[in-house]
Amino acid sequence: MIWKAAGVLICLGLCYILWQYLELKRFEVTEYPISSGKIKKEHRFVVLADLHGFSYGKENERLMKRIREWKPECILIAGDMIVSKQKDSYISALVTLKHLLEIAPVYYAMGNHESRVNRVEMLAYGDFSAYYSRAKGMGVHFLQNETAALSLEGDEICVSGLELDMDYYEKGYIVPLKEEELTRNLGEASDNFQILLAHNPAYSKEYAAWGADLTLCGHNHGGLIRLPGIGSLLSPQLTWFPKYNDGCHELFGNKVIISRGLGTHTFHIRIFNRAELVAVRLLPDGSKPS
Repeated sequence: MIWKAAGVLICLGLCYILWQYLELKRFEVTEYPISSGKIKKEHRFVVLADLHGFSYGKENERLMKRIREWKPECILIAGDMIVSKQKDSYISALVTLKHLLEIAPVYYAMGNHESRVNRVEMLAYGDFSAYYSRAKGMGVHFLQNETAALSLEGDEICVSGLELDMDYYEKGYIVPLKEEELTRNLGEASDNFQILLAHNPAYSKEYAAWGADLTLCGHNHGGLIRLPGIGSLLSPQLTWFPKYNDGCHELFGNKVIISRGLGTHTFHIRIFNRAELVAVRLLPDGSKPS
């Protein structure tokens, strides 16, 4: 009887290992239509978050194929293309950025992994500086508390990238966001359609209240483990049952989309939590996606 029970446990363990292997090799595309009276024509974007140097096929060929199929006008990155302590992830990210630039302009906001090593006292600062310089030289638009103004077929769209201090990524709890943090870093939100790239979704309410018509976040990897009917169990920041971990939320009349991310690091776990490429359609009010 004991041997039978042990056999069942071993089979279940092997099934779990196989399932996790397959989960970590796959991703899905989630489409979000966003309507606004500030938009006259339909526009398409894709959003990458938390790739962490991961590759879906050689030089990310499977990911590139899906992005090309979407035909985006811009590619928006909500942080963590790298793993701060893994130099190989910098090389992989550069290859990915090169291929992304062949598809559309790339606008890149920092995540905690970029911000962590973008300090002279960090051992990996030299590697990150080389990564940053090469990416910028290729044509990547880094938005470090900066705003880019896009003119797309008569529509004026502003894309801002928020880089929070590392204090806001403390493990185990959420540090309250200072009331003036967004205006201090970015100024006032634009009267044109305002997109905000903000890696940490814990402050979704603050982003919407600032005036971002659409905020794009990542960081929580969908909550690592998701329980059907309940949602995410634990965030990579080690907070239990994070409220803002995936999907589209409407706050103060504005939208916040949180990606489940495309890669993993340290804890390579995805349970009921498929990796995700976010595809956004901006639509004029009253129109329907084609």
